[in-house]
Amino acid sequence: MAINRAAMKELPIQGYLDYKGIPYTIEHQNLRLVEHDSLVVNLTKNQFYWNSRQKSGDLGDFIAAYEGVDNKEAWVKWSEYGRYFNGQDADTKQKYTDRPKADYQFDYSRWRTAQSTQNSEDYLVTERGLDRDFVKKLAQSGLIQQGMARQDRETGEWQKPALLFPWYDENGKVVGLDQQGTTVDFEKFGKRGTENKIAAGADTRYGYNFHTGNGADELIVFEAPIDALSFAQLRFDGIKDKNVTLLSLSGTDHQKVLAELDRMNQANGHLPKRLIMATDDDIAGYKAADIFDTLQFNGMENLRAIPKDGKDWNDQLKSGENRFELMSMADSHDRLTSLEAFADKTKATTKLSETKTIKDAHQVAASGSGRKISRYDRQRERDARKTQNRANNEKIIHEALERTANYKNDPVEMQRYLDFIANGQNYSPRNTMLIYGQRPESTIVMGYKQFEERGIQVNKGEKGMKIFGAPTKLQSIITSDGNKVYWRDATAEQRRAAKEGQLDTRSVLHYPIETVFDVKQTNATLDQLPELLPNRPVNLATDNSPEQLERIYQTLKDYATQEQKVAVIDDHPDSIQFLANNKPMTSNGIAKGAMVMDKRNLDNASIVLRNDLPLTDRISTLAHEMGHVSLHKNTKLDSHPVHIKELQAELTSYVILKNMGIEPGEGSAQYMNNWTEGLQKLADYKDKDNTVLSDVTKASTAITQYLSDKLTNGEAITYEQRVDKTQEHAKVAANQAMQDQTATETQGRTR
Repeated sequence: MAINRAAMKELPIQGYLDYKGIPYTIEHQNLRLVEHDSLVVNLTKNQFYWNSRQKSGDLGDFIAAYEGVDNKEAWVKWSEYGRYFNGQDADTKQKYTDRPKADYQFDYSRWRTAQSTQNSEDYLVTERGLDRDFVKKLAQSGLIQQGMARQDRETGEWQKPALLFPWYDENGKVVGLDQQGTTVDFEKFGKRGTENKIAAGADTRYGYNFHTGNGADELIVFEAPIDALSFAQLRFDGIKDKNVTLLSLSGTDHQKVLAELDRMNQANGHLPKRLIMATDDDIAGYKAADIFDTLQFNGMENLRAIPKDGKDWNDQLKSGENRFELMSMADSHDRLTSLEAFADKTKATTKLSETKTIKDAHQVAASGSGRKISRYDRQRERDARKTQNRANNEKIIHEALERTANYKNDPVEMQRYLDFIANGQNYSPRNTMLIYGQRPESTIVMGYKQFEERGIQVNKGEKGMKIFGAPTKLQSIITSDGNKVYWRDATAEQRRAAKEGQLDTRSVLHYPIETVFDVKQTNATLDQLPELLPNRPVNLATDNSPEQLERIYQTLKDYATQEQKVAVIDDHPDSIQFLANNKPMTSNGIAKGAMVMDKRNLDNASIVLRNDLPLTDRISTLAHEMGHVSLHKNTKLDSHPVHIKELQAELTSYVILKNMGIEPGEGSAQYMNNWTEGLQKLADYKDKDNTVLSDVTKASTAITQYLSDKLTNGEAITYEQRVDKTQEHAKVAANQAMQDQTATETQGRTR
């Protein structure tokens, strides 16, 4: 049977990348490999170009170059992929044959850029270690721009605006640009953590460039704009009074260097006196520089510069050191030879080690079938790992909730937990319990990115706490046997049946598990702590003035009337007699207050307070009764015994008062004495849904967040401040409401 070589050459390189699971980014008509950013695939021509290794060709050439095999083995792999591709459906094949047009021209006037560059400046300073003043000058001179925030096409999530590095030609026109993503996502973007690409249609004869003086005497070449900027900051004193041009290749394409040299020669009437190849201190960087070892131009000296404290110049900048090595191109070539010999030796040792390793069951199955593990097998393995990771995280969460629930057995632990709630962290009650259950000593808790946005880094090697993130809706398929399968995990047959209406589909809430850290796990300084602390509504420990107390009482009363929808009766002349007749006497005499329910209409409730109470007693009594309203107004009369309800209200009141700055002090022993008996009964109480403590957390959090929304150190918050905080708390409340709904539905299904 004759081999159709023309058909083999038509097999899409992009399809092979997907088949092998090789990550890449799309740049209009080109693909760029994530692991080797100098390897570009032209989709229109279906050809690859590996600039740093000076290799190019069709799919067969790609397999030989990328996988490091000879032509015979490359042909076997090529043919194997051909059989796989030809067996795919027409839609899959069409995906790779609909290639973009090659005549797209870059037009900077059509780009949407933000008026502010604040996000980009913050990224360069906090992530890349550049000086704030230096970055501001770059923004003012147009050397950095900021794109617009956009939605990820796959996930729908909003991405931060990209940092743009415009390429200026000799006439000051922007002819291309680099896009540097500022959203850090290692799972999506691999070891880089961010998305980097070149704008579609950019004039590849140019690159990101800037100069000191007229730039005519020296050309310094880098692999990326960040490296050029890092070098400029490090060596500013050495170049500021010279005529130096700095050029980024956005990879390792030596043709850009030759084009720039030609432009400099035409503009200045001479070549620069020195060409310095400042590419990375790795094999790819040395290979990019090595080409110029044999290129000699009259009057121009070729040199190689490498950082001493990192792979690239940004690593050098972040190291805090200012060291580099300048060498001849001959010395650079010798070092490249040594690096390649070492790499070959390491590769040979690795291969030998792999042949001696006993294969696992999956490898045996794959080798027994005479084929390599396919892209889909690898995807199944990744899915299995994700499932296992989530199972591990859910175990951590379950154990944390269990530990928190057990605090009801220990009055001292209970007080510590309630003090933690009173700190006012902006988390849902369930996540508050999770955080405390994993790290009781936590004080200020945020996610990695939240700390990062405030210029704070989580210390390397720190183990975070697991909490539930905001829920998202995922589509699922109900199989013929009644099982639920997420769309992402469904087979092609199941998806087809769902599209045709043969299987039912449902949208279900999915709670991603996220990681947070305590401030003690970061490099935060004492000066930064005040900005991180939650808003303190009041502090009665330092200001016990009548005006302060009155504002607090009125704010609590507003919450009762506006949010809880109960009347507060605090000035009726018959209130003492009413309480004496309807509430049992305590060791302190007639009760100070009560929640009164209308048995004919449970929605109609009131809080009655004695009219002779001092303002401080009014506050504590109202807080206690508000706890009753939050916890028990809309529950069945027999949901919990009276003594459990009283304990819940007492715990809720404690959190509210603590949040306002009332430290128990000498009264702490009294609190403990009062709780000990109640907690002993609670320990023996069969709380089948484990809600007694979680309800206290929920009720007290709602009230303290309301106080935080309305007051700061006893002063009323402005309208603008309140809008910002209300929106923030609304997200938390919505998250908790959906979690509660899901928990209720789950309990209903399992009964």
